[in-house]
Amino acid sequence: MRILKDSFIYLIGELFAKSLPFLMLPYLTRKLGPDGFGELSYYLTWLALFGIFVGLSQEGAVTRYFYFYGKKALNTVVKAGYLFNITISFILLLGCWWFKSEIMAYVVLATMFQSFVNVQLALRQCQKQPLKYIVIQIILSLTNVILTIAALELFTSDLVAYRILAIVFANGITFFIASIVLGNLFSSEYKLTKNRLKMGLIYVFSFGLPLILHQSSFFVKGQLDRIFIYQQYTKAELGTYSAGVQVAAVLPIILMALNKAVVPYYYQGLKENKLTVEKIKKYTLLSLPVCIVPAFAGWLLPDQFYTWFLGKGYGDSKYYAVIYLLGFGLNLPYLILVNYLFFHAKNKLIASVTFISSIFYVILMIVLGQYSIEYIPYALILSNILMVLILWFVIEKKV
Repeated sequence: MRILKDSFIYLIGELFAKSLPFLMLPYLTRKLGPDGFGELSYYLTWLALFGIFVGLSQEGAVTRYFYFYGKKALNTVVKAGYLFNITISFILLLGCWWFKSEIMAYVVLATMFQSFVNVQLALRQCQKQPLKYIVIQIILSLTNVILTIAALELFTSDLVAYRILAIVFANGITFFIASIVLGNLFSSEYKLTKNRLKMGLIYVFSFGLPLILHQSSFFVKGQLDRIFIYQQYTKAELGTYSAGVQVAAVLPIILMALNKAVVPYYYQGLKENKLTVEKIKKYTLLSLPVCIVPAFAGWLLPDQFYTWFLGKGYGDSKYYAVIYLLGFGLNLPYLILVNYLFFHAKNKLIASVTFISSIFYVILMIVLGQYSIEYIPYALILSNILMVLILWFVIEKKV
């Protein structure tokens, strides 16, 4: 009952928080047009790339620390991770200054504060505080929407840059509220010393560095196509493609909301030997038919719905939405399997599996992309199938 209650809170809260930016999608597609929306997608891809090295999977490190070592010194680990974040962000900002790229500087700042917020969310998740978690999510969504609309209505040029700047301020405001108002980031209960900070950094590095390959692999499969399309096709084609992907992206939001609620109990079940490998395999098989349902629902929607929702010029977005719903649906069996390996800290193994899958994806993307932009989404589906199959055999051996 506790799992169902928390899952319901996470799901409803996440959907409400994420629905605001999602409902803003028609506003952005119309305000920016296919060209501008394509350019925005391109820069947001860089935000995702910077996030791998700036964030260094700190939210995962915090969650695992809490379950293995408890709450003591947890704040030290958080502060150590933030120090690393600020250092890497400063180096990236120097690079932006050197190349005189103002918009990339905004992207770096957005990444820095986004990583801060992700850690605050992880703290609420591992301590089973779904209400605080959702409050932070709602604040982030509201500030994002309000600041974006204000910026795009006040200014008539450089709208992509102002959209990213709105993200910077939204992330910054949310972090301040989460860490100061709703949290105790700067409390002195556990005195921060040079040695403790060093140990915290070592822990963050030991957890996060092996996952760079893992995170990079997901970046390759989730974002690299935008850069490839930006170089091979027009901004308008990228805008239509990205709009379809954004429509389908509601599915991963739902899956991640459920995953965040279930993970604490998933780990607890493994720790108490109540969740066995046989049960994990059973749940994985049961999830496979469910993967097809969202894509089928997207296919049933008429073409006019997508044009009405996204605006003129986005008529081909339905195709990409349906195909990506099928690809994203495969995240369900993936999460069921990979959480087992995360619990046992098999980070290098996870990284290897996702790396193999991403290499397969890149090869397919390049080959298929030479023929048509419409073939590119199939690279995600095939590579995700490969990843699930590999994880299945790895779990079967009880690594």
